[in-house]
Amino acid sequence: MIKNNSFFKFSFSLVLGVFLLGSCSTEKESYSHKLNSVKGLSDGEIYYVATDTFVTNSLTAGEYTYPPVSEMVTIAVKDGNGVSSFTEVPDKYINLDAEVEVSRNVFQDYFPEEWAAMKGTNYTTIYIKSKDDNEVFYMKVVHTNTNTEIGKYSEDF
Repeated sequence: MIKNNSFFKFSFSLVLGVFLLGSCSTEKESYSHKLNSVKGLSDGEIYYVATDTFVTNSLTAGEYTYPPVSEMVTIAVKDGNGVSSFTEVPDKYINLDAEVEVSRNVFQDYFPEEWAAMKGTNYTTIYIKSKDDNEVFYMKVVHTNTNTEIGKYSEDF
């Protein structure tokens, strides 16, 4: 009887171990950001830079795929009117499949009302929103042609 009980415990432990190993998630091999809205900017490019530039894309609607990153990222938006840089974007917003909006001098309806004071100034905005969860997003506004932050807001439920 003791041998059967030991066999049962061993079998249960083995099945549980296999189940736990099988349910562990692995890191994705790539992520994609879809640039789906560009307002107030002319022909230009968007760059994602960590240690090296890993994304360069025109400022036209489209999707780009890249490998995961493990550090803060700078996203630069360049057009005929200059370059605006969004520094220290956390990698958790880069390492997700997302939709991206870029705008210049456009007061978006999703901005907090307390940001209304920046109307009439030159500013550039980036808005990164998870494709899987609308509650996960990152938004940052900088003075145009600088990386001087005006405001940022994010959620990561």
